[in-house]
Amino acid sequence: MILSIALAIACSGTFATAGEKTSFHANAAGTYAHQVSDSVTIGAKPFGSEDLTAQAFGKKTDLLKYGVLPVLVVIENKRQKTLDLRNLEVNLVGADGRHVSAVAPENLQYLGKRSVKTSVTPVQVRLPKKKNPLLSPELVTRAFAAKMLPPGDSASGFFYFEATPETGDKLYINGLHDTPNGQEIMYFEFPIDDKP
Repeated sequence: MILSIALAIACSGTFATAGEKTSFHANAAGTYAHQVSDSVTIGAKPFGSEDLTAQAFGKKTDLLKYGVLPVLVVIENKRQKTLDLRNLEVNLVGADGRHVSAVAPENLQYLGKRSVKTSVTPVQVRLPKKKNPLLSPELVTRAFAAKMLPPGDSASGFFYFEATPETGDKLYINGLHDTPNGQEIMYFEFPIDDKP
């Protein structure tokens, strides 16, 4: 039941939580930095400023302060077959070729308990003892959760990276498969714009 709710939220592209007066809405994939391949469009936008993270997660969850870069990903399936996204692999690739894998939202709370690798130097991040902002429920409810994507449908959500935004960052995505034959769709790799 929880998975179906998360899937419904991710597919709709609209995110709202209890008590919020406004909701966050993802746009069409083509409105962000994107790539089209085999009738699949993937768009992405890094939320690399405090204003952007406040729009998506509220003012109290300043992810960048804790070394976490959220990247919104929108996938549109214009194929005749359902896409299987269960083995989706998403990496942030720096201009110098470094790869950073996405961190599961439930694991974000542990990042502040060790050194965070940033683009410049490792820094020790100390989280507040009373309330950990990386435990915010919005981080889970707004994460990319779709496992299957029917023809003509789209899904959106955030992937979280232990990184700081840099000029020349790219997103690398693979692991999309047709169902039921399991044929893999070509990988996607494209530059993402870090401007608000």
